[in-house]
Amino acid sequence: MTIRIAVFACCLAVGGTAIAWSSPQDPPPSPPSAPASAPATVPGTPEPHPFEGFYELKKRLINGVDELKPSRGYLAVTRRHMMLCVAGAGPDPDLPLLRAGVRTWRPEQDLLRTEIRLGWFTDEKGTIHVETPGTAEKRRFLIGRGFVRIYQDDRSYLEFERIE
Repeated sequence: MTIRIAVFACCLAVGGTAIAWSSPQDPPPSPPSAPASAPATVPGTPEPHPFEGFYELKKRLINGVDELKPSRGYLAVTRRHMMLCVAGAGPDPDLPLLRAGVRTWRPEQDLLRTEIRLGWFTDEKGTIHVETPGTAEKRRFLIGRGFVRIYQDDRSYLEFERIE
């Protein structure tokens, strides 16, 4: 009988200890720590070029004259690529002039060197012309406060306003 009492007493002691460890008076476990936030810039990554951004077409100059019927368009520029989408009125009201394309780009002194990845445009008759991938071009460009101007020649350009 004493062995039974001893075993019973041990069980009570162990059980009481287990209950004490999980008692509601114990403070709740601390929440997991929040992960460290990522740095704002990755070390070694160059600063963005001033040309990078998202732009809306605001002005088009053709042979030194402002476009009579304003075109609409957007230009998106990332670290290596630019995407252009422009639509404007053509001589025939039923056939707008359209241009869209993706190019790689890099500055070369005061010029912008681009290479066509995909591109097409329409002419006055509505014919679609596909640009040859890999074709390189150099154009003059100007970056100002909140705008970029891309020259087509000395008397014609597209001017975009930064919206992002």
